[in-house]
Order: sequence, then structure tokens, then C-alpha cells
Amino acid sequence: MKNRDWQEVDGALHKKFKFRDFAEAFAFMTRVAAIAEEQNHHPDWSNSWNTVEIYLRSHDKGA
Repeated sequence: MKNRDWQEVDGALHKKFKFRDFAEAFAFMTRVAAIAEEQNHHPDWSNSWNTVEIYLRSHDKGA
């Protein structure tokens, strides 16, 4: 994995992850999906071949 730093973008935390190939990227998304479901906190994300972009927002922000 590369690019370990999260950045704030439009009120969300954003990070781009790069993997060796699609299978590795998809395996990562599968692991994250299980954790997100447990936490009831679901990211906005996208996948293009070996890249996964995640945006995390909190509906509690500013509360």
C-alpha cells in the first residue's frame, strides 16, 4: 500500500490506496466492508482496477 496520509476534502477524510492488482484492491474493500458494517459507519468509496478511494464523513461532526 502507498499514500498513508489522510487529507480533509470537502468536509470528509479522504485517502487513496494503491494495490498490486484488482484482486488485492477488492480483498481490501471486502475487509473494510465487514468492519464498516460492524461499526454501522459506511464509507463513500470507489474502485478502479488497483486503486481504492475512500471518503469518510461523520453525520455527528460539529455536534
